Amino acid sequence: MQKTSKLLSPTAWASLALVLATIMWGVAFPVSKAVLADMDPISMSLWRYGIAAPIFLALLAWREGAAALGLEGHGWKLLGLGTLGFAGFNLLMFYGVSMSRPEFGAIVMALQPLIAVMIQWARSGKRPAARSFGALALAVLGVVLLTTDGHLSRLTEHAAVLPTLMMIAGGTCWVLYSMGAAAFPHWSPLRYTALSGTGGALALGVFWLVVGAAGGLRLPAASALPALAPALLFLVLLAAVVAVLCWNQGIRQIGAQRGMLFINVVPLTALAVGVLRGHALGHWELVGAALVLLSLVLNQLGGRKAAMTKNLQPALAACK
Repeated sequence: MQKTSKLLSPTAWASLALVLATIMWGVAFPVSKAVLADMDPISMSLWRYGIAAPIFLALLAWREGAAALGLEGHGWKLLGLGTLGFAGFNLLMFYGVSMSRPEFGAIVMALQPLIAVMIQWARSGKRPAARSFGALALAVLGVVLLTTDGHLSRLTEHAAVLPTLMMIAGGTCWVLYSMGAAAFPHWSPLRYTALSGTGGALALGVFWLVVGAAGGLRLPAASALPALAPALLFLVLLAAVVAVLCWNQGIRQIGAQRGMLFINVVPLTALAVGVLRGHALGHWELVGAALVLLSLVLNQLGGRKAAMTKNLQPALAACK
């Protein structure tokens, strides 16, 4: 392991972790669509994170000891962040998609890096570099072309304000959750994931009880469970446990603002899944995919340049 780690820089490992997470989420979209035919979004989300949370906690106790399970006075903050990331994002995004089109969900996800930049700008008062806005513009344009194959008129089909606002709110929830990890600099990504994920699972449980009391749940029949089992296992073990751990590890290393741009790997992966199922790629889909990849390259190059400048500053100061 030590020898392998020298082959890649910490930033490269973080990028690899983010790509792995978003690939699994990209596969999870078509898998979730099949599951949602038999189960409502809140039940599916509770299934995922109600099982994932105990796994997170067990991993944390095994790796860092029982003392790491302590909240250190951050219980309410972790509950709030977990509610935003695991309940807010999943419920607002999936209910919004169910009332519109999957393309809108992909485009709204592409707005998450822009949301992160705007939040960071508002917090710090420091305007982001023009390069950052250029990479974001390329990413959004790429995802629009990718999801519509150049037929922009699709954006007006089944368009509605409420589901769009719900999906934007869901995307903002995930951005805030990802940025929230910075408030725990001395915690490992595993600890932040486990304790915030537990808060999110508790919130999902409360929402599930409330919606169930109102008669808004839709559960699969017992006869359908064997057929759904592989999809549900994937959504829990890979798309929840492994993906969220990889995501928080990557975000810890390179920061939420740069890391959020990797979310655009999700529609790329969904496109790749479609190709494997026999979908023939259109010209504009290829252009859109190329623009998304270009935005990621620009994002990485920009981050590397910024890091080099920061490292050179002490040497330059010493020469004066």
